Order: sequence, then C-alpha cells, then structure tokens
Amino acid sequence: METIGIKLIISVLLGAAIGLERQSVQKSDSDDAADSGIRTFSLVGMLGCLAAIFYVNNLPLVFILLTAGTLVLICSHYFLLSQKTDDFGFTTEISFVLTFLIGVCAGTNIIPLQMIVAITVVIIVILSLKGSSEKLLSKVSRSEIESFISFAILGLVILPFLTNTTYTLADFPTFRSILEGMNIDVGRFDGLELLNPQKLWFIVVLITGIDVLGYILSRFVGKERGFTFTSFVGGFVSSTLTTQSLAQKSKQTTDSNYLVGAALLANQASFFQIFLLVGPINRKWLLAILPTLAIMIISSTILSIYFLRRKVDSDASESENGKNEHADKKIFSIIPALQFALLILVVKLMTNLCLIIFGKAGFVISSIIASFAGIDAILINLAGMAGNTITFGFALFTFILVNATNLLAKSFYCYLQGSRAFTLKFLISVLIVIALSFAGFLFI
Repeated sequence: METIGIKLIISVLLGAAIGLERQSVQKSDSDDAADSGIRTFSLVGMLGCLAAIFYVNNLPLVFILLTAGTLVLICSHYFLLSQKTDDFGFTTEISFVLTFLIGVCAGTNIIPLQMIVAITVVIIVILSLKGSSEKLLSKVSRSEIESFISFAILGLVILPFLTNTTYTLADFPTFRSILEGMNIDVGRFDGLELLNPQKLWFIVVLITGIDVLGYILSRFVGKERGFTFTSFVGGFVSSTLTTQSLAQKSKQTTDSNYLVGAALLANQASFFQIFLLVGPINRKWLLAILPTLAIMIISSTILSIYFLRRKVDSDASESENGKNEHADKKIFSIIPALQFALLILVVKLMTNLCLIIFGKAGFVISSIIASFAGIDAILINLAGMAGNTITFGFALFTFILVNATNLLAKSFYCYLQGSRAFTLKFLISVLIVIALSFAGFLFI
C-alpha cells in the first residue's frame, strides 16, 4: 500500500507541474480559471496512475473503462470549448493525454522514475516555448521555410531510399565488353569502385547541412560566429566538404575574411583527428609526428584568428542592412553541392585507378594521388607501416607530402567554386602551414 501511495503522490505532483505551466498562460481573470490548471492536471495524473494500478492487479476492464472515459472527457472538453471560443488549438488537450500517460507510466513502472521526471520536464519546456516560438516564426521568411523543407527532402526522403551498394566495373558488363573490344586488359580493374549512390548523395546532404546549420546559428549568435562554430564542428566530419561550403558562400559576400578563418578552423579540426586515427595504431609514430602536428595546429590557429579579426569597410554598410539580410535569402544551393559531389566522384575514381596501376611499387606516388580525396585511409596505412616496413622519418615525409597535396587540392576546389579573393587567401594560408610543417623534421 505504501508503494501505491508513493506512485499516486508522484503522479499528482507531476500533473500539478504541468498544470502550473498551463495555468500561467490562461487569459481569464476569474479565480476559478486561475487554479483550474493545477487541480485538473493533478486529477488527470492521479486518474492515469489509478488506471495503471488496476491493470497491474489483473483488472484490465477497469483500466480500459478509465482510459476510454478520460479520452471521452478530453474530446468533449475540446469540442465544447472550441465551439464557444472559436479557438481550435488542442495543445491543452494533448497535455491532458500526456499527463494521463505519465500517471500510467508511474503506476506500472514500465519506465524508470528518472525518465518519467525527464519526460515531464521536456513537456513543460515545450509548452513554455509558445511565446518564443511565435516570436521566432514571425521572423522566418517564406524562402527560409522552403529551404528547410528542401533540406528535409534531401536528407530524410531521398537519402534513406538510395542503395548503399558500391558498384564496380564488374557490375557493368556492357562497359567492360566495350573496353575489351578496344584491346584493353580490364581484368585487374574489375574491383575498381565506380559509384555508391548513398555515399555520393550523402556528400550533397552534408554540404547543404553545413549551410543550414551555419545559417541557423548565424541567426542566434551572428553570421561570423555561427559559421565559425559550424565550420570547426564540420571539420571533424569532413574538412574538405566544409571548406567547399564556405568557398561557395564567398561568392555571396564582399568580406571573405571570416570565411577564410572558418575554413582554416575546419582544417585545424582535421589535424586534431590525426590523434584519434594514429594513436590507437602506432603511439610511437604519433609521438614522432607530434611536433609537426603542433606546428600545423598552432600556425592554422594564428592564421584563423588573423582572418577572423580582420574587417573590411563594407562591414558597416552590411550591418546597416542587417534587418533585411535574411528577408528573402536562399539558405543553400543544390547545384554547387551536386557539382562538388560529382567532382569528388571523379577524383576518387582517378585515385583508385592510379592505386591499381602503381600499387606498392609507387607507394609515395599513389599516396599523394589518393590524398586528393582524403588522407584518413593514408594515415591509417602509414601508422601501420611506420617502424616496421618503413622508417619513422620516411613515414613523416610521406605524411607531410600527402597533407600538402590534400590542402592544395582543397585550394583547387575553392578555385572552382569560390571567389578569387577567398581562394587566394586560403591558398596563401595553407602554403604557410605546409612550409612550417617541414620544420617537424628537426625533431626526428
């Protein structure tokens, strides 16, 4: 009996907490309306707990009757009140249902008490966001809503339905026959990766997602801070894609300084990733390249701070027009994202082709070529070989070369999709980082 009493008290208290929030938004000035929120929601919570207690004590018919009766009362309340006030919102009625379910959960113990309290807090927070959400929505333009819907279609509708299958040359017998008809030995190219639809489309979703997240953050913390934070986080996912997203934006502004600074931060995040890639495989080599990594991180930090703090004269005029900045702005463009996804597809195809041709005999050459698409796989390979088949110094030399090639490849991608000012500043920055990285040989 003591346990049942505790369950009832918890249900009443949680219902009262929700009722208190509902009571605070009531517009009536009468005393009865002022306390009906707490009383009504407390009773609904208790009713849900009682229904659950009857159910666990093998009285399911009573549980069904109480649940059905509660739903009928809630529906009747909604129908009568909406007819009287012409207000067809049903937030309060949904709150009644959730409060009843919270009482049921408390009475059956199917959810831990901590989780029940957490759910109640989430409900209260959501209910209390009415004023903030209305204020936010009043500032959202039609073009912004269309952009959010478009991104949802890209990421939640198209992406899950694309096949996650890697197609090789052997999967296209017609194309293979054509090559054989040209007296080309395609036997060793049967395993050549040509296309993975889901991974290719994921690149599009990731680029547009970086744009959307950066735009949302810019509305709350400002344009420069928003893209700076988003770029650093995006660098851990893909510094290449993040850099290209910023390069595309450089065509839409006269000030590319903060975009260059954000791009350097994205690449700095990729430097931190090296610790996670190399550490578990070869700690000794990680210690050997630690000075080089420190130089790269410090130099990119200094350069990013320099560009983030640098202002241009157009900032003042842009700030004066800040009120209309988001009026009809398009958050992202699908065409540049598709173009870059196709570019990555071609680059990966060419690098895989070169890896097959050169093989182990051209280790450095094949590694440099592969770095056009990324260096993660190369780093893992180097970590496994350093100190075994190759020396630490040679592994470091290869790492510096592939990292330099990767940064220069990003600069080339920026040239294709970004403004000339952005590309030049980013190129000069990465050349400085590359030049300083060679100082790591002093510590070997």
